Amino acid sequence: MDMADYEQRLRELVDSIPGAVSANLTGIDGIGIATYNADPALDTTLADAEFATMLAAANRAAGNLQVGDITELIVATDRIMIILKMVGSDFYLGVGLPAGAGNLGMARLQMRWATDDFAKFLYAG
Repeated sequence: MDMADYEQRLRELVDSIPGAVSANLTGIDGIGIATYNADPALDTTLADAEFATMLAAANRAAGNLQVGDITELIVATDRIMIILKMVGSDFYLGVGLPAGAGNLGMARLQMRWATDDFAKFLYAG
């Protein structure tokens, strides 16, 4: 799978979730691998870095509490809901939905299938 394939899969993911406006595949270091963004107001490069920092903090907290590893994190604001789902231990998949306009259940289901697809290629070999 090359960069165009990753971007195409992200576009398919956004198209499969009613209301979704963006999807990104990012390393836990905050460096983006691929993005599909239909919301020009959303700075995906900054979002990659900020959400990687949030995931690191959430993982530290989960470790301190001895409750297991973070598999998913949802951030909801008055304007947008961001769903972050881990792809293995080194990457995460993020999807953005306008607050009140998206289908959280469908997003989580479609993201589960997409993370399986990405993991096959990211961890092949």
